[in-house]
Amino acid sequence: MKPSPSEPTRADVASSSVAPPSDSPQADTDGSVSLDEIWLGRIAAADALFVTDERQRVRAWSNAAERMLGYSASEVVGQLCYDVVMGSRPDGHPVCGTSCPVTRNAGRGRGTASYPILAVARDGSPRYVDNTVLVLERPRGSFRVVHLLRESCDTPPARPTETAMASPIAGMPLAEPLTRRELEVLRIFARGATLKQVASELSISMYTARNHSTNIEHKLGVRNRLQMVLEGIRRGLV
Repeated sequence: MKPSPSEPTRADVASSSVAPPSDSPQADTDGSVSLDEIWLGRIAAADALFVTDERQRVRAWSNAAERMLGYSASEVVGQLCYDVVMGSRPDGHPVCGTSCPVTRNAGRGRGTASYPILAVARDGSPRYVDNTVLVLERPRGSFRVVHLLRESCDTPPARPTETAMASPIAGMPLAEPLTRRELEVLRIFARGATLKQVASELSISMYTARNHSTNIEHKLGVRNRLQMVLEGIRRGLV
């Protein structure tokens, strides 16, 4: 259901509660954030909002973003945005990553049209959102990207495998079996591990761990990690 428009409040301004480097966002006592740059000043928005730099590091994170995805500013400011949002297309293909087209376009002085993504909240649940992008150019070729996330009014299209799961052949072997590494990832998730813990245990990057998770979900025909584990148990994979 589409959220009703409302005026931004003090609680909805981009904020940071960490002690970042000297060129990073600094939180003011009123809850707003100054990005340490006169040209930008403070930002307020009713939608979930976060700001990234040319290295894809999160520079500011609003309370509305925390409510949507479950992460506080102190947890994400300074982190790579794709490790936090983990956005993908509705078909499961990753959108967020090191080759982010939004950041590439911003580096060329271009904007990016709004687009829908499936983001992953802290608890592993999906958030189908529309991402609106604003590019703010800075001196010496650097830039900031403002992301505005709003819950989508549309229902994400079902993956083909989800239809198959609802049929009598659901108990049959997978059309595309899980690889040995994917089975490892699934079994670690089944122990209640987070994505970060999976990456640490297997000595892989968060990005690689996220891709394994996405591939497993696609093969099992599910939408989130809880469903993944339950389906893995149902099929005797865990």
